[in-house]
Amino acid sequence: MRLASNIGLLTCGLMLLYAPWSPAGTIRVDLAVEQGPMNHRANGYLVSIEPTDPPMELILPLKPTSFRGNAGYVLNNYDRLKQAGVTEFQLTLGLVFEHRALQIFDINQIGLDDNYEPWLTHVDHVIDQVLQRQLSVIWDLYNEPDLAAVPLNDNERLKEGWRLAYQRIKQRIPGAQIVGPSVSRYRLLKPFLEWSDSKGVFPDVVAYHEYADPSEAIRYVNELRDYLKAHGLARPISVNEILGQESWTSAGYTAGVIAAYERADILSAMRSCWPDPQDMSRSYVENTCDNPTLDGLLYVDRKQKRPGWHVYKTYAEMEGVRLYTMTDSPKLHALAALEKTAGRVRLLLGKYEDYSPDDTHVVLQNIGRLLSSQQSGTVHLCAEQIPDVGSGPLEAPVVTLDRALAVEHDELSFTLPQFYHSDAYRVVLSLSEPCRVSH
Repeated sequence: MRLASNIGLLTCGLMLLYAPWSPAGTIRVDLAVEQGPMNHRANGYLVSIEPTDPPMELILPLKPTSFRGNAGYVLNNYDRLKQAGVTEFQLTLGLVFEHRALQIFDINQIGLDDNYEPWLTHVDHVIDQVLQRQLSVIWDLYNEPDLAAVPLNDNERLKEGWRLAYQRIKQRIPGAQIVGPSVSRYRLLKPFLEWSDSKGVFPDVVAYHEYADPSEAIRYVNELRDYLKAHGLARPISVNEILGQESWTSAGYTAGVIAAYERADILSAMRSCWPDPQDMSRSYVENTCDNPTLDGLLYVDRKQKRPGWHVYKTYAEMEGVRLYTMTDSPKLHALAALEKTAGRVRLLLGKYEDYSPDDTHVVLQNIGRLLSSQQSGTVHLCAEQIPDVGSGPLEAPVVTLDRALAVEHDELSFTLPQFYHSDAYRVVLSLSEPCRVSH
C-alpha cells in the first residue's frame, strides 16, 4: 500500500512539473495528505552561545531542540540550554586543533609515537565530569577528521583512536551512544563506515556535515538509509552541521535547508558557524563560532536579529502535522504544518538562487479540512516576507498580505508579492486571526 501511494504521489509530481497549464513558481499544499508530526529535527545549534549571552528572550522563541559542541561549551551551557528546551547534546571530544580551556584535544596528536594515553586520559577526564553531573550526552568522538593532517580514511592512528575511545566510553557508561564520524562532506562517509563495521565499533548515530543546495539534502539522506539497510545497520542519522559558508546569511537558503531536513525526518541537524563579514571586533573577521550570536542568527551587536532568526522562529512555531508539499522548481522550497485543534495552517517558504521573473503562486487543496469539513467559507491569510538583506539586521518580517479569502471548490489560491530570488516567506492561514507582526 505504501509503495502504491508513493507511486501515486510521484506521478502527481511529474504531472505538475510538466503540465503545460502549470504557472512557474507554484507551491501546492494538500491538507488531505499528512506526513507525520512536526518534529523540529532541523532546529539545532553549534557552540555559539555563552552562559549569559545571548539573553534568553532571544533563544526561547526559537525552541532549540539540539546542540553540538566540545566539552567546554556543553559543560558550561548545559543547564541553560536544557532550560531552553534542548533535549539532544552532542559532545565533541577531538578537533584538528587544541584548546585546553575548552577541553579540546587535537586529533593530530592521537597515537604519536604509538602513545594513545594522552587521548584516553582526555576521554576519561570528560567522562568523569559527565558522570559527576549526571548529564545526558551523545558522544561525538571527532569533528571533521577528514581535515586532519592525514585524513581519517587514510589514517590508522585516528582509526585506532576511534576504536579505543569507543570502547572506553562503552565500558564506563553502559548504554552510551556514539555519534560520528562527523566528516565534512557526505561523500567521505562510507569508507569509514565500512571500516568501523568490520571492527565492531560502528557509530550508534551516523553523522556527517553537508552544505550543498537544499534540493540535494533528502537525496543524500535516502541514499544513506538505503546503504545502512543493505548492510543490516539501521541507525538514526544526524547531519550535525548544515548551511554553507557562501549562503548562510540568505533567508531563502536557510528556509530551504530547514524544510529539506524536516521532511527528511532525521534525528537532528545543527546550524553551522562561519566567518562573519560584519564582525571586525578583534581587528579581523571573527567567526560566529567564537561569539554568542546563535551561529550568526544575531547581528554582530549580539542583540539585533538577522533574517535567519525570523526563519527559525517561523519554523519553531509550526506545530501539529506536516502536510504534503510540492513545488515546480528545485529552487523553490516549502514546509507546511496543520494545527487541527487551532484551525490553522502555517507555511515556511524559501527561494535559493531563483531568478525567475514570474510570480509565486500558492495553492492549497482540500482546504475544507481547515473549515471543519465545510466545502466553502472564509479563511484569513497573513503573509510576511522575510527579505534577504545579506548579513545585515532585520527587525521584523514585512506584512504583504492581510486579508480574508473565500474558499471555493475545496481549494484556495493566492499570489505572493515581493518574493525575490533569495527571500523567505512565512504564511499563516486561519479561521479568524488577523496579522500579528512577528518580532
